[in-house]
Amino acid sequence: MTELFMQIIAYTPLWVWVVLIILIKRGVALMRDNKVSLGRSLIMPAIFIIWGLDKIATKFNFPIQLAVVYIIFMMLGAIVSLFMYRHKIYYTENGSLIQGGSVFPITIMLTNFIVKYCLNVLLATQPMLYGNFIFNLIYGIISGFTVGLLFGGIIKTIKQKYQIRF
Repeated sequence: MTELFMQIIAYTPLWVWVVLIILIKRGVALMRDNKVSLGRSLIMPAIFIIWGLDKIATKFNFPIQLAVVYIIFMMLGAIVSLFMYRHKIYYTENGSLIQGGSVFPITIMLTNFIVKYCLNVLLATQPMLYGNFIFNLIYGIISGFTVGLLFGGIIKTIKQKYQIRF
């Protein structure tokens, strides 16, 4: 088991570790109150969406069905996340919108990373799953939902910025 774990780590592309470091850095920053930046907030969802959709389009045998399931569950994940962020705190300071620190973002980002990583390790070790329709659907459900979880805080932030402007 240790040997398998070491092989998985050794064969993981460098860019995956870079993404993990960025996630941790961003997540730790969001644990403290900080100035809202929608651009920075969109970086992680963009990375995970590109990572997921690229794999869906290039590797899976049922990309259309998988993409539909992915999008539906991404929206469901966003709704669940919006509910989770319903008590997110915002305030203004020196004319800037500040969001209260929270452990939710790092928890959601690391959960997303771990889920994606595990699914991709499974696919690397069991490539026949790319052709399994049920697995395609499961991949779409899990990947879409976890990516959707990234959007609740962003949606709440956009709403808050809009309310402050008027």
